Amino acid sequence: MKFLTYFFIAIASTLLVILLSLSSCSPTPQATPPPPAVMDHPATTQPQATTSPTQAPPQPSHPPTTATVKIHNFKFEPANVTIVAGETVQFINVDEEPHTATSTEGTFNSKALDTNQTWNYTANQPGSFPYICSIHPFMKGTLTVTPKKT
Repeated sequence: MKFLTYFFIAIASTLLVILLSLSSCSPTPQATPPPPAVMDHPATTQPQATTSPTQAPPQPSHPPTTATVKIHNFKFEPANVTIVAGETVQFINVDEEPHTATSTEGTFNSKALDTNQTWNYTANQPGSFPYICSIHPFMKGTLTVTPKKT
């Protein structure tokens, strides 16, 4: 009889250890909050240059985004985008996994984008450019670039 008691205690202990081990595993990853924004302290900001009426305001370093592709649920949304040559498409990854926007012809490659990272591509050559996520090749899209209107 003593043997059965020890046997049941051993089985109960084993089940308890297994349950505790499994409880630390989460079937869905927990979302991590985005990093806090860093703000300049007013006392440490540099004085801004003023522009005289004869000077033109500074131009942005890249053209404004004309189309946005959201990477969500292992898909490009929208999968097919059309822009005019010289315009910019922005890719933003809102998945918890890294993704890329990689032309199958080698025209462009975003490298790996982590959650909430963006990448802009300015297309100067008209044509149709299929692209994939090089990490998850089943993710597909097409960037169509039309010629500039004269």
